[in-house]
Amino acid sequence: MERYKDQPLGPAPHIGILTGDKLGGFVVTTPLLRGLKERFPKAVVDFFGGERTSELEVSSKYVDWRYSLFGRQDSMAGLPRAIARRQDSIGPYDLAINLDFDPATAFAAALLNPRYVAGPAIRQDGRGQFLTDDTGAVERLQTDDWSADDLLERYGGLLTSGFIGEIYCRRAYVETDFFSPEVTVVEPAIPVPDLLISTGATRPAKLWSMASWIRFIQLCEAEGWTVGLLGAAPAYQRTYGVHDAERTILEKTGLVDLRGKLSLPQVAGALREARACVTIDNGILHLAYSVGTPTVAIIGASPVRLWMPPVGNLHLVSPAEPCNLCHENRYRNPECLLPVHQCMNSISPQAALAKLKMVIRSSQLNQG
Repeated sequence: MERYKDQPLGPAPHIGILTGDKLGGFVVTTPLLRGLKERFPKAVVDFFGGERTSELEVSSKYVDWRYSLFGRQDSMAGLPRAIARRQDSIGPYDLAINLDFDPATAFAAALLNPRYVAGPAIRQDGRGQFLTDDTGAVERLQTDDWSADDLLERYGGLLTSGFIGEIYCRRAYVETDFFSPEVTVVEPAIPVPDLLISTGATRPAKLWSMASWIRFIQLCEAEGWTVGLLGAAPAYQRTYGVHDAERTILEKTGLVDLRGKLSLPQVAGALREARACVTIDNGILHLAYSVGTPTVAIIGASPVRLWMPPVGNLHLVSPAEPCNLCHENRYRNPECLLPVHQCMNSISPQAALAKLKMVIRSSQLNQG
């Protein structure tokens, strides 16, 4: 196993992509998937992801085969057998690209036994991480702090942005449109409200308060707009410890509950039909802008340069009273580090509504 430095892979390489189990993570991976097929039209691309995003993985035209590293009781036990069957069918892996920093993906990257590897991997003798002494820009980028303020200064000859979709591609020497994710879109068989929102996230520091959501929805209803709530079914959210304030919001507004009623491709279809989407930093945000929906993102405790691509249909509402503690901690803190959630609490419902109205007016002008 060697570190990948753009060595020749042949006309039909067998490539394994390894990543986590989050919706936004899959969406920002799709430019790399497309770029690999653009560069190697005869490549066979296997995707090692998770149950949460399996619907999008299965339906992607850029994925030839998939396996759930996360979300199944037999994920780890069944992995060696699945890899062996795949190698018997297609042949050995020429390249493994690990996009995550989870120990499970580093272990799986070693099990693929590829000729070349990009990203973290366990050494094949099991003694720690597979490392090299190379100090080239791409190699340094593998383990650098991607949220660092001076990232573009240090990688100005390599990166054009701090967006994670571009970073993924650069690590694999892929050129494509880094800012155009592609997901499968299926028209939902239910009426779609004017606006779609998503309030949940696995990291509490990113959450907007329940009171703010309630007031914001009431303001939207006063404008005559119907509002629908997207997200996983409540029982599924509780399984993963996701903050759930939606019940109270539903009780105090006319919000249409769409949670768990649509497949992920249908969610993408509903987003494309809606006039706009308003959300915090979560997977729905990435799904919304990827299908062209005018998207308003209520963002405080997130690495904006890393996760928000420079696209025209994504509009941020930032805190009136920002705090730098999450950034100083490299966003590794699940909860807010202050006694009061200063950054997100300083984003008012009125400010979010003003941004939404501006976005809708702009979208109408562009369509006209």
